[in-house]
Amino acid sequence: MASIARWLTRRQLGATGFAAVTVAMASVVHAQSEINGPAQLIGTWRGTSLCTDRIAAPACHDETVVYEFAAGSKAGTVHWVADKVVNGQRERMGELDLVYDKAEGCWKAEFSSPRVQSVWCLVVDRAQLSGTARLLPGNQTVRKVNLRKE
Repeated sequence: MASIARWLTRRQLGATGFAAVTVAMASVVHAQSEINGPAQLIGTWRGTSLCTDRIAAPACHDETVVYEFAAGSKAGTVHWVADKVVNGQRERMGELDLVYDKAEGCWKAEFSSPRVQSVWCLVVDRAQLSGTARLLPGNQTVRKVNLRKE
């Protein structure tokens, strides 16, 4: 966008035209930040979390899941509460804080325990949430999630 602004100088557009282009460009940048803002994720989502590499993660089990997302304690973050459904009852799996990663185009969180280290990458497309869990340090994708917003 900066190249467009340089190309469209005040001389070419006049003061009013230049101001209009500047406001329009600021609106596009603001709209993009809204698209990737926490509001898109906040709410309750239901779906599946499926194993994708049982060699890298032999103890993995396919699951029906319920994810709750709320505004995080820091600006621009989202708090994630992940439950699995077993015999019709929700069981807490854990909680993580997500931050939007512009380079990967996803909401990202790292999980670490004595047994495993992984990174989650979640993408929102309207009422659809998809994503992956990758083991670290090898980056093997061990889970794929697919959920719908309630």
